[in-house]
Amino acid sequence: MSDTNNSGVSGNTKLIAGSIIIAAIIIGGAVLYKPGQGVANRPSETANASDVINPVAPSIDDDFVLGDSEAPVTMIVFGDYQCPYCKKMFDETETKIRTKYVDTGMVQMVYRDYPLDSIHPFARKAAEASQCAGDQGSYWQYHDALFAKQAEIPALNFTELAVSMKLDGTIFDECLSSGKFTAEVEKDSQDGQALGIEGTPASYINGTLIPGAYPYETFEQVIEAALKSADQ
Repeated sequence: MSDTNNSGVSGNTKLIAGSIIIAAIIIGGAVLYKPGQGVANRPSETANASDVINPVAPSIDDDFVLGDSEAPVTMIVFGDYQCPYCKKMFDETETKIRTKYVDTGMVQMVYRDYPLDSIHPFARKAAEASQCAGDQGSYWQYHDALFAKQAEIPALNFTELAVSMKLDGTIFDECLSSGKFTAEVEKDSQDGQALGIEGTPASYINGTLIPGAYPYETFEQVIEAALKSADQ
């Protein structure tokens, strides 16, 4: 099955979704971090559909899925735990999507790691720590805690955080110190680069790319369009 056929979004729906995103860019813009740059960047106000819709949709690797794995809509977020705009999206958008769509079985959410090493030197280790928490069944809880404590990440003791969540500290520490998930995080990063992702957050909703920390309403409209397409 091709990525296009597996996306669940028709060509017309993609164009509609693209128009929605373009409108959001023109009205208010969105910000994202780009690798190798220490400042926020805005998508061009002259963006067109080809700028905001990536014809190659990402796949779910062996990532942790939040929600019903049979949900008609898949949302894959490439993010960086130190990225301020990823936190903005987490605080203002992701939590609302979980409540309205994930908890009700309409969307399955996947987070893939895209650490921007040149500007966020602790993001990669934080990503590995989240995977170690996942080994003990607490991936999403740890994911949430990392964003809640984002300002503390440079000095954060990842094992102590795990222990505070009632995880086995010895097992967690062995996992993290051994580099058990170094390759997994790098695989996510390489997959993101292959997709041409230039910054974080980068979210794919049934293959439609939303490049940045757009308002919740933008995600809502694209999700609704994908749900309608899935029903047809």
